[in-house]
Amino acid sequence: MTTPETLDEFILSAATDEWQKTAVLISKVFDNPAFDSAANKAQDVAERLYILVDNGRLEATGNMRRWRDSNIRLVKKA
Repeated sequence: MTTPETLDEFILSAATDEWQKTAVLISKVFDNPAFDSAANKAQDVAERLYILVDNGRLEATGNMRRWRDSNIRLVKKA
């Protein structure tokens, strides 16, 4: 399994300033050729997403547990 810090890097590189579905962001992480999809599950990526939102690195709307019904983006700097 990939380290949490490495997962964070993949997630943050796939995130944008524009809102996107949580499911799309998770899919983008899996589409990265450097990501080891055999050693990681989508739920692993989602768990790191929740932590990044809690830590203020990402912003979310909707129920994040419902990937197709929630949106995520990078936190906009003031």
